[in-house]
Amino acid sequence: MNFAEEQRKYLMQSWSVQGKYEPIPVEKTAGCWIHTEDGRRIFDLRSAHECINLGFNHPKVLQAMREQMEKVIYVTDDFATEPTAQLARTLAEITPGGSDKRTWFAQSGAAAVEAAIKAARFFKYNQMLKNGVKPNSEPHLYPYPYKIISRYRSYHGATSGAMSVSGDPRRWFQEPFGVSGVVFAPDAYCYRCPLGHTYPSCNIDCAEYIDQMIALEGGSNKVAAVIIEPIVGSNGIIPPPPEYLPMLRAICDKWDILLIADETMTGFGRTGKMFAIEHYDVVPDILVIGKSLGVYCPITAVVFNQKVAQSFEENLFGHGQSYSGHALASAAALAGINVLLEEGLIDLARENGEYLGSRLHALAAEHHSIGEVRGLGLFWTIELVKDRSTKEPIRKADEKYAHTMVSKIAEYLLQEKNIYIPADKFGIWIVPPLIVTREEIDFLVDSINDALEFVDAEMD
Repeated sequence: MNFAEEQRKYLMQSWSVQGKYEPIPVEKTAGCWIHTEDGRRIFDLRSAHECINLGFNHPKVLQAMREQMEKVIYVTDDFATEPTAQLARTLAEITPGGSDKRTWFAQSGAAAVEAAIKAARFFKYNQMLKNGVKPNSEPHLYPYPYKIISRYRSYHGATSGAMSVSGDPRRWFQEPFGVSGVVFAPDAYCYRCPLGHTYPSCNIDCAEYIDQMIALEGGSNKVAAVIIEPIVGSNGIIPPPPEYLPMLRAICDKWDILLIADETMTGFGRTGKMFAIEHYDVVPDILVIGKSLGVYCPITAVVFNQKVAQSFEENLFGHGQSYSGHALASAAALAGINVLLEEGLIDLARENGEYLGSRLHALAAEHHSIGEVRGLGLFWTIELVKDRSTKEPIRKADEKYAHTMVSKIAEYLLQEKNIYIPADKFGIWIVPPLIVTREEIDFLVDSINDALEFVDAEMD
């Protein structure tokens, strides 16, 4: 039994029917490519679950990891290590807003989202007590503001709290046993406006709707935070209109509630800026970052602004996790940030993203199965439709794990073109490592063009 067969037999694959699990045996990885044992060379067009922005095996990151392994790999946060301290300081400096922030470290985006939700609720509780309001007194029928407003197309992770604030269909797997106090808002999805409007004459009513929701959910006496992905990820790579996030920031300020930005997928150069929210000149109160932060090590972070962090100077931060602040992962993260800055990869992502976007938009003129091309930087998707006039999607919300045309495209690209994309998205996923070359972009787009030929044929 080879290792692929062992993995198929003994490993439980995520989000999958186990009887259909057939992992491809890998010999090595390099750059944007996965080399298999049978001699294939496969382009990873999802950057290893969006975790490997720098591509595989970057020598500077590997060297930093080797050096750190000879010093200290992990101690609890009762002790200090140089890379953990430096990473916390670096994140305070490079994240939006002032540098007087504090960071808590986890190992997954979901765990970081859990911490962000709890911290927002703790903060509102501390604020209430500081203002002299007694728990259970009117109008505080619940002991403290606890509600979290999220959006239907969001995805924030698979743990109980993170999944509860996810509008993604995967939430359905844990219902009705989710965390209480979550209310979902419509999305800033101009192609399929949930309110039936047309941008820009809509006046960004999707943001105004959240203002009304907060009022109807009890205002700042009941609502703790709004959580968003600045650019929706798993559910369609949906950049909002430019006015949306500034309006949402103003709404949160009006009600004195926190804005949580989940940049697990969009951080560290993916969209052509260090963080996607910087495209909109908005500063969140709490920033969740992960995936590509640790490059090759699992580490994520929750960055609290000064206002939130200060509330825990005299009050307990009631959350924790083993391996928080892992020294080896912190060293990898620091090296990765240095590579992004020293090698100009964020600017490169923006420039190559514009080229990629122009090539993808050109496909829309050739294929009637393309409803919309969307993206920013090196974060793109092609939304596929059965009919452009009705916008009927090829994969509906309740068909995430059904074998649809999107699945067939993923199979075609893997088998015929040696390109790997996820098969469970709502369109064609185009998320290459930031080191992708123009030549590789041309190869990818030409291959997608071929895949769309048989999509058009099947839609006729």
